[in-house]
Amino acid sequence: MAARLFRPHGHGATAGQLFFIYNFKFSFQYSTIADKTACDQTHFLVNYLVNSLGFSRGEAISTSSKVARLKSTGNTQSVLNFFEQSGLDKTHIGKIVSSVPKLLVCDVDKTLKPKIDILQDLGLSGSDLVTVVTGSASILRSHEVSDMKFCINYLRKVLGSDEYVVKAIKKRTCLLSVKACERVRVNMMFFQSIGFTDEDIKKFILQNPYTLLASPEVVEEKVHRLENEFNMSRASGLFIHGVDVFISMKESTIDTKLNVFRDYGWSKWDIIKLVQLLPYCLRLSEEKLRAAIDFYMVQLGLKPAYLASHPSLLMFSMKKRVLPRLEFMRSLVEQKLYNEDYNMYTVLLPSEQKFYQVYVLALKDKMPDVCELYNKIQQHGKDKNGLSVRTLNSRVACSVEVFECGFGN
Repeated sequence: MAARLFRPHGHGATAGQLFFIYNFKFSFQYSTIADKTACDQTHFLVNYLVNSLGFSRGEAISTSSKVARLKSTGNTQSVLNFFEQSGLDKTHIGKIVSSVPKLLVCDVDKTLKPKIDILQDLGLSGSDLVTVVTGSASILRSHEVSDMKFCINYLRKVLGSDEYVVKAIKKRTCLLSVKACERVRVNMMFFQSIGFTDEDIKKFILQNPYTLLASPEVVEEKVHRLENEFNMSRASGLFIHGVDVFISMKESTIDTKLNVFRDYGWSKWDIIKLVQLLPYCLRLSEEKLRAAIDFYMVQLGLKPAYLASHPSLLMFSMKKRVLPRLEFMRSLVEQKLYNEDYNMYTVLLPSEQKFYQVYVLALKDKMPDVCELYNKIQQHGKDKNGLSVRTLNSRVACSVEVFECGFGN
């Protein structure tokens, strides 16, 4: 065919023409073989996903088409076989394939096996291994094995054990990249310079690694804002929590939350007091924050100064804690078992177990059905997606003296 298409006029072909015809034939044959190989792999993958992993035909075809568009350094069958040999079950493999189909075109011996071996040696297996694999696909595909070893050794040094390293990388798999470890190192130096202990920094990495993965410039800006705008001292036990909150939030988000308080007439000093005592209030969604402030200020008549001094009130769940407990106390007041001027804060503060012991079980002799009453109120709240504020006595009162006490759950 090629000879016919490119046959020159005259008695014979030149050397250049013959060279072109040869290469065309070779390219055509190679392309045909490559297309057939790709087609065979796609066919295999579709059947495997449907028959072995339980994908629908449509899901399998969609996933296979994504793989087919990628530059392959191996074949999908060898990758799938490797996952099975690594101890992953079909559910685990299905999650990996659906989350990061790019891994199916990796070279097993050069790329996947050395890195998976490192993770397994660290103690990762099953669903934990899947979490890290799907969260660090780019690291598994493109980074050097030596980079991963370096990062794990660095985290071991900082955290002290493989168990903590596993906990950290499950939260932020990017900690397996050299770039992320460098950010951690730089931010650690800054935190140490402002008085944070190694144990403080360890908690950051384990509980909220983002704090140490943020841009060093942003970290310094947020810390300075906390000190200058909210008069928060580095000596305060809550300073580290303020740093955690501010670094984890965008400036615009922080300002949006602060404006909610301003909308309800809070002064600058009320807001400062709140942030100093419980900065985690700023992590509440705007909707929850407005609902809580509206309830306490508009419905119950509390003042900003009181809420600023008792910020944990804003953190309590309306549906699970605040409304059921106040409804319960209203019932006790009606039956003359409590005075209506009870201190609302002391009622809402205790844990559920403590509240049940002090306010429910303690009254069993005087009111035999008190447990049934409390359970009924709680269930009503669940069934109705929260008790209505209107069901509460309009004379719900509370003592608003400002006093020192700890924050409850």
